[in-house]
Amino acid sequence: TFNWMTWGDHYIDEQLKAIEASDKIIANISELAGNAEGFAKLKEVKGQLDKISGDAMWVPDAYYNEGLIEPFDINELKVASQLYSFARTFPYWTKPEGYLAYPFGWSPISIYYNVAQVSPAPDSWGVLLDPKYKGRIVIENQPEEIVAYMGKAAGFDDVYNMTDDQLATVKTYLEKLKPNILRFAQQATDSVNAMISGEAWLITGNLGNEDRVKDGGGPEIKGYIPTEGTVGWMDAEMIVKDGANTNLLFPYLEKAEQAENIAANFLMHGRPLFNEQAYKV
Repeated sequence: TFNWMTWGDHYIDEQLKAIEASDKIIANISELAGNAEGFAKLKEVKGQLDKISGDAMWVPDAYYNEGLIEPFDINELKVASQLYSFARTFPYWTKPEGYLAYPFGWSPISIYYNVAQVSPAPDSWGVLLDPKYKGRIVIENQPEEIVAYMGKAAGFDDVYNMTDDQLATVKTYLEKLKPNILRFAQQATDSVNAMISGEAWLITGNLGNEDRVKDGGGPEIKGYIPTEGTVGWMDAEMIVKDGANTNLLFPYLEKAEQAENIAANFLMHGRPLFNEQAYKV
């Protein structure tokens, strides 16, 4: 058994059971809401975790700089040859000691709206603050990202490095947003399901949600990148330094990251992934 803190869309239960049956490797998973939570948790427990998922610059600027993760030679993993080649050479995930994380998925964040319920057609973050959509918005439960969204809404460029004055402005935007939130979704499938059921008229989400809602029998929705700009994510799996069971991670990754598994994950969760062979499948 190895201990893994990750988002709920990084695995499929049936695939975990198959790897347990074939290789006797068991993933003991704890749910990850956001990067700040994961970083704080790993600093607390350190080697009690073996693997943790994280986004983009959190990998080098937080986890690596704090000495919490172990670089590795990504090309020692045969399955890594299935990735788009650029995903193995991101400069900010490359250190002299090796690569910092195994690439998984990516997407810019869009706003999606129910065409029949939201009028006029929006094009900015401001629609999320409109009082007429009280209780009709679902946003994924990633607190630091929601702050970034409101930073964009306020017209700030560097939303991950805001000043105290900028954060004070963002607070006023968050106060306007709060009454409009129906609930926070634990993962993207929850947001999509809220659109399918008609509970939500507006959601934030990854590329492809128009098709996911249509496939689920939901209403016509449209998505857009706000005129003020947006943020995005690209996530990956990190090996925890001094984790007690990290010897299991390469054998696990060789099975879990195979194109057929990643293709099945895509069909279930529907957002862009870094495995080129899975795309071909």
